[in-house]
Formats: sequence, structure tokens, C-alpha cells
Amino acid sequence: VDRLPSFLAAPSARDGQPLPHHQCSIHLNCEDTQLLHQAFTEATHGHPSSRPMIELCIPSALDPGLAPPGCHVVSLFTQYTPSVLAGGRSWDEQARNAYADTVFDCIEDYAPGFKASVIGRDILTPPDLERIFGLPGGNIFHGGMSLDQLYFTRPAPSYSGYRSPVPGLYLCGSGAHPGGGVMGAAGRNAAQVAIKDFRHL
Repeated sequence: VDRLPSFLAAPSARDGQPLPHHQCSIHLNCEDTQLLHQAFTEATHGHPSSRPMIELCIPSALDPGLAPPGCHVVSLFTQYTPSVLAGGRSWDEQARNAYADTVFDCIEDYAPGFKASVIGRDILTPPDLERIFGLPGGNIFHGGMSLDQLYFTRPAPSYSGYRSPVPGLYLCGSGAHPGGGVMGAAGRNAAQVAIKDFRHL
């Protein structure tokens, strides 16, 4: 984008410098659980959410070297986005761009002028996330965050202690307890298990 988003709830500074809210995760379209339920229901029927939950991050607000002077990188993560579209259709360029336009329209409601600020975009759908990053179904959590996939059953009951079936290989990503997120707890827990194991060598 050629400028920081200026939100109705927290307008940008006149000098264009990042404010505290530009330096964290901003969640949109999640004012109530009904919106989240609607987005989930649409996706389970193979339709990209008409009003998806949007997580907006601006990494260049913290590291200006990520973008040319005066510009910024905006990263968007949405829920819920189906891996396969209704009728078994695959994502094509038209579907990608239509969904991106929907997401940008939603952001525009919160930050007028956002769409006009966009100078380029790279759209990754769930199949892209699977192909590029190896995330099954494009799921950033490496599997369901459901009751049968949490705590001592994450990722599976026999591997919930961070040790894999391969000696010296430990599980520490989103698929390990406590699951995805930015807290790094799975990595810390796996490191503690690895340290304990190496002390006994």
C-alpha cells in the first residue's frame, strides 16, 4: 500500500508515521459471534465468506525496510475460506480476485481509502498454502482445533508429548499442543522435552 490504513475508530497520524494500533494484529468483522458463525457456515458450504473475519497485520510498521519509503506491506489472514469451492470447483484467478475484492471491501468499511492505497497484491488460497507450505487443506493450525485434537490428543494421542516416532525429531508447530498462535508455547514445550532427553544421553 502507498500509505498506512486510516481507521475510522483510530485515524492515522498526519505525518503518516505508524501509531500503536498499526504495530499489532487488527481483527475486523468479528464484532459478534453471529458474524463468525455466518462466515463459518458459508465456508462449510464451499462459499468464500461474504463477510470473513480478517486479521490485518502491517509488519513494515515495525520494520520499514520491508517496503519502499512511504509504503507498507499489509498481510491479511481470513476465516473462513474453503479449500474446495461449491460444486467441487478449484480456485481460479477469477475466484481469487473476487474473494480478495470482498475482503478489501470489508476493510474499506473500517478504513475508507484502503482500496485506493493498494499498489499490488498476492493472493494465497487454502490450496496455495498447502502447496507452498505443506499445510493440509491450507489449515494454519495443522489440523482441527476441536475437542478431539486438543491437549493430550494433539496431534494424536501417541505423539502428544512432543516426541515424534523418529528419535531426536520433536513436534513443535501448530499441530502440537497447545496449537497455533503467536505465543510459541509449543516450541518452548518441545525444547524442554528435547533438553531433558539430551541430558539422559
